[in-house]
Amino acid sequence: MRALLFAIALLAPAPAFALSCMAPSVERSFAQFQEAEEVYIVVHGKLNFDPELLPEGMTQDPLPPELTLVSAHLKGASLTTDGFVRSYDQPVTLEVSCAGPWCGNAKTGEDIVAFVRKDEDGYALAIRPCGGAVFGSPEPEMLQQLHTCFVGKECTAR
Repeated sequence: MRALLFAIALLAPAPAFALSCMAPSVERSFAQFQEAEEVYIVVHGKLNFDPELLPEGMTQDPLPPELTLVSAHLKGASLTTDGFVRSYDQPVTLEVSCAGPWCGNAKTGEDIVAFVRKDEDGYALAIRPCGGAVFGSPEPEMLQQLHTCFVGKECTAR
C-alpha cells in the first residue's frame, strides 16, 4: 500500500510557482526613479524594435538569460514643467530582465510612457518582469498625473 501511495505522489503535479508583483503605478515609479542616483527622463512616445530579439520567457528551454540587451528607438516628447513638450528622438537600449521563466515584455510600435535612464554613452530602458519603467497605452489622466508629480504637487498612488 505504501508503495502505491508513493507512486501516486510521484505522479502528482508539482506545485506551480508564480511571480508575485505589486501592480505598478506611475506615482510609485516616479518616486522610485526620482530618488535614484542615475538620471531619468520621462518620455511619452512610440517605442520601435525587433520583437524577435526579446527573450521568450516561459516558453524558452533552457530558461532565458537574466538580461537581454535589445537595440530600440524611442520617439516622442519628454516631460518638462510645461508637460510632455520637449522633442525626444533617440536610440535606447532595452534591458530586458528575466526572473526564472518570467521576462519583461514590451510591444513594438506601442504608445508608451517610459522612465528612460540617461547614461554617459546613451539611453537605456529597463523592461522588468514586474514592470514599473514602462506603461503601455497611457491615458491622458496618467500623463497629467506624471506632470503633477514632476512639478512637485500631490503624487500618491490611487
